[in-house]
Amino acid sequence: MLWTVLAIYMIGEMVWELTGKIVGQRLVKWHYGGEVKLERTIEAKGKVFGEEVTFLATTWSKERPQGGMFTKGHGIMMTKKGEKVMLQGAGISTSKVGPVGSLRGSRYAQTRAPSLSRLNNVVLVFEIEIGADGSYKDKTWEWK
Repeated sequence: MLWTVLAIYMIGEMVWELTGKIVGQRLVKWHYGGEVKLERTIEAKGKVFGEEVTFLATTWSKERPQGGMFTKGHGIMMTKKGEKVMLQGAGISTSKVGPVGSLRGSRYAQTRAPSLSRLNNVVLVFEIEIGADGSYKDKTWEWK
């Protein structure tokens, strides 16, 4: 019961909800005998604090020994006014069948955009769902 109460107070306001798709993916092997990584490129749109944004990111995933994947990536958001937000993050997933999955993790943002400067001072926690058709749904909250 205590953990449930603490979890409620740790997660703050929803910062954004993005929808889009995976526009590319490939397997990358860094060197002979090295580990294989899955690279994905994502395009999505949504609103951040009421500002319409487009989002472009590249992620790299590798298999975890206990199953699922560890993923990290970098991305950029652009507002209609041309303001930028740079993002980096990491998370873990549980794979379902094929390229579908559910990813949970955290992100950090850097921006000079006055309307989005609040992002500079929070840890962002996210949950991402990837569908068999390459659909991408991203919900992100501030972590207090």
